[in-house]
Amino acid sequence: MTSIGGYTFHNCRGLTSITIPNSVTSIGNDAFCYCSGLTSVTIPNSVTSIGISAFWACSGLTSITIPNSVTSIGNYAFAWCSGLTSVTIPNSVTSIGEGAFYVCRSLTSVTIPNSVTSIGSSAFDSCKGLTSVTIPNSVTSIGNDAFCYCSGLTSVTIPNSVTSIGISAFEKCSKLEDVYCYAENVPYTAASAFYDSDIEYSTLHVPGSALSSYKTKAPWSGFGTIKALNDTPTNINTAKTRGVVIQSAGGFITLSGLDTNERVDFFAIDGVALGSATATDGTATFSAKSGTIVVAKIGKESVKIAVE
Repeated sequence: MTSIGGYTFHNCRGLTSITIPNSVTSIGNDAFCYCSGLTSVTIPNSVTSIGISAFWACSGLTSITIPNSVTSIGNYAFAWCSGLTSVTIPNSVTSIGEGAFYVCRSLTSVTIPNSVTSIGSSAFDSCKGLTSVTIPNSVTSIGNDAFCYCSGLTSVTIPNSVTSIGISAFEKCSKLEDVYCYAENVPYTAASAFYDSDIEYSTLHVPGSALSSYKTKAPWSGFGTIKALNDTPTNINTAKTRGVVIQSAGGFITLSGLDTNERVDFFAIDGVALGSATATDGTATFSAKSGTIVVAKIGKESVKIAVE
């Protein structure tokens, strides 16, 4: 068996777990659609693609590990997986399909790697449990409705690489407090990108060199407060000494021992801002290109990290 065909286990509501054999390279469209009793699935490293609506409405799934062999996540692949609380997308994935995690209401944590160049329309639409999102420095476009109705979202980090933000991308993100946009050239942004998100009460953080541009271009000009991002750290050899443990593997940096909701900013060795991560339960995760060195700014101190 090299593939699980479309609709193979469609509507098998009594199915609770499945281990996919190592010979399988693709999971077909709607393969496990409406398997609402499925609580555990093991996807082997042989799988390279997950089809359209492959796990649609598998409401019993609480977590999913996507192997490092997968290069594409199909449209609506995990839509309506209402029990899904966390997902880690591997460095092999280059695109997150339209509606890939649509209405995953319990999703509180998602790690998007630096391999991803586009986030499809409605990819995280109605993920009401998400509180913060860091978009990696590889992404150039954020699709229509990508984070629409993420009503728990308080912080968004947009990297310098983003050139366009689609219609209603962050619509009705009513708890949004801070948007950190590192783009020195104001991205092409749909007028409705932040529609009904009460941005008049939010703070926009942008490069100091572009401050006036953001203040005069809608919808960015609608933010209640617009101010320059923190300066790039200058003392990059300072070590962190208060018990923070830093680990790097598979292109991901993990920092533990942080304060709750503590923000960590990341920079390239030449000072270019890469983005930030906010600690959940004392731990923050950030994706970076393997083989590079990044600088993590933790409070007033900074430390170099070799990304493995």
